[in-house]
Amino acid sequence: MDQIKKAIADNGCSFVLGDEETFRKLYDDKYKTPAPGSVTKVTDVKYGDKDRNFLDVFYPTEGPSGKPVLMYVHGGGFFSGDKAWSDKVYANVGNYFAERGVVTVIPNHRLVPNARHPDGADDVQAARDWIFANIADAKFGGGNPNFVVIWGHSSGGAHVMSNLCAPGTTTIHPPVAGLALLSVPWWFDMRKPMRNSIINQYYGTNVEEKWEPDSPLGLFKRIPDNSPLLNPASIPILLGTVKYEVEEACDGMIKFMNEYRSRSTPKGALPLISVIDDHNHLSNVLSIGSEDEVQGKALLDYIHSCVAKAQVRAKL
Repeated sequence: MDQIKKAIADNGCSFVLGDEETFRKLYDDKYKTPAPGSVTKVTDVKYGDKDRNFLDVFYPTEGPSGKPVLMYVHGGGFFSGDKAWSDKVYANVGNYFAERGVVTVIPNHRLVPNARHPDGADDVQAARDWIFANIADAKFGGGNPNFVVIWGHSSGGAHVMSNLCAPGTTTIHPPVAGLALLSVPWWFDMRKPMRNSIINQYYGTNVEEKWEPDSPLGLFKRIPDNSPLLNPASIPILLGTVKYEVEEACDGMIKFMNEYRSRSTPKGALPLISVIDDHNHLSNVLSIGSEDEVQGKALLDYIHSCVAKAQVRAKL
């Protein structure tokens, strides 16, 4: 792993088109194979009526029903990415958590140029609805639909929050046991030509005054004061970043944190915050399932803590 760590450090906080493939390939031969028969994978399950509405489910082959559930929404700058980016990614995520007792669902979502806001958010809702209706079935692992933690990475996290903060939303259904929002672009750095073009296509404008109200941060600012998203006792939120984070995601996380604490209950309460050492915008996700278990263990511990809190809430 020393070679990978050096490449990450040498690349620093820069992350440009093509870097994603460079770092993915560095991890290709680093993944541990799950123990034979320990993980069952169900692929290409249709969860909605759109062309990219397919998901994969990874679950522990053995174990009782009522397992915790992780829904992982991949990133890709609104225009790229796939639940099966390669034969190993994002199976690395599914295998890692399933082998440790968590039913893991990885959906695709619509992408630019064939997507327009709020298509990504709508796909997140459709996938959440599918999980609520189906994940308890033994053929999908016997997960508990009330113990679902949603992890959105990068633009995937933007779609997650755009769904949960959609205008007119007064209750969160299906239930969410916790949110992990890693390296999310809460707002957009329009100085970057490619970002400018993609946001123009997805939001129909590159004028900040017009897209900002529909950005993840803009939508969050308008949720009702009694939203469970503002109460960490109702929906825990983990904000995650990395040592070598891109400026847009880092600045956006700080903006979100300040907005959150200005409205949270109790007043000033903060979300949990995690900074993973020696990783960049994507490498922490790629590292899951390798010998570098820092990000994977951090998320696994968070999932278990969210489920434990949900169990307590259910008894109240």
